[in-house]
Amino acid sequence: MSNITEAGLATGYARAASRQPALVTGTDLLVIGAFVLVVLTMPWWLVLIAGYEALATKIVIWAIFALGFDILLGFTGYLSFGHAAFFGSAAYITGLSLKHLTSDIVPAMAISFAGLFVIALVIGVLTLRRSGIYFSILTLAFAEMAHALILSSTLQAWTGGDNGLTGLPTPTLLGSPMRGLTVFYFASAFLVAGFIAALVIRRSPFGLMLRAIKENPMRLEYTGVNVFAYKMSAFVISAMYAGIAGSLTVIYEPYVATEYIYWSTSGEVVIMSVIGGVGTLIGPILGAGFMLYFENVIQGFIGEQWKLVLGLIFVFMVIFLPGGFVDLARQIWRSLGHRIRARRYNVPDMAPEADEDRLRRRLDREEAEAR
Repeated sequence: MSNITEAGLATGYARAASRQPALVTGTDLLVIGAFVLVVLTMPWWLVLIAGYEALATKIVIWAIFALGFDILLGFTGYLSFGHAAFFGSAAYITGLSLKHLTSDIVPAMAISFAGLFVIALVIGVLTLRRSGIYFSILTLAFAEMAHALILSSTLQAWTGGDNGLTGLPTPTLLGSPMRGLTVFYFASAFLVAGFIAALVIRRSPFGLMLRAIKENPMRLEYTGVNVFAYKMSAFVISAMYAGIAGSLTVIYEPYVATEYIYWSTSGEVVIMSVIGGVGTLIGPILGAGFMLYFENVIQGFIGEQWKLVLGLIFVFMVIFLPGGFVDLARQIWRSLGHRIRARRYNVPDMAPEADEDRLRRRLDREEAEAR
């Protein structure tokens, strides 16, 4: 019978668990490097598969939108049908700033972020008190109210009503006009920074709390955790990602359409996330690329029925591959005979000495030496 006591074993595990996890691991660095390479070369390899240079910029912008949406849905499990309110609000605020204040995008985006932060706080406070379908319907209601406000006669002189916000000057950055690849690389910088930030969030204690909220928020509340504050933080972060995408859309194309704040925009980002793989970060980005490529390139080959084909693909993915493209890649990898090591994000990696057998032997040896 081993001389180790349960108290000694518990002490060893506690010592191992107390170590802070690395927020960015070596594997993450490889993923980030590959991600940066693929994104920055997109204008060239996209042309080789029948795409075009401007489509790369649009994909990058919507990838930011989908990535932020995944932080809310994938981490906390809160499905928002109203994220178009943040995307469209940021687009309108940026457009109005460019038209009436300055053509420089730095102050225009700063004003947009400040205004969007307030909007996200107000909507979050009013919607996050409910969960499930009630939260989803509330967010949809706020997005529809924002859309109605944009079209109202009260603001029509400012927003342009049904015609959208037109007559915007060419955006500039420190005096240089923002056109073509300049906009692409500017947007790509936000996408790369946003992706790295999302990886850090996923592996951080904050990300652990968000995932715990998704599993059982009531249990966390019983332990004294301020669940609402964590949900609010995730909601605001996700809204800011959407706002960045909305502002970049106006820089990419100096025009603000009313559809930016319409419910269909919220539906598109939901479809992107589901097709790509909710909760995987890279999945919604893949979903955004797939949908925009399908809409702008594949449509030319299959004609007006492209929405029907896309709908069938979506139904197939939901029924047979609920994990999206990421799940498909995992299944293909397993079919080739490879094993996928399950990663426990946000959980400190246990040191070798924390393995039970090694821990028992080490503590036995220490006890023998003490005698």
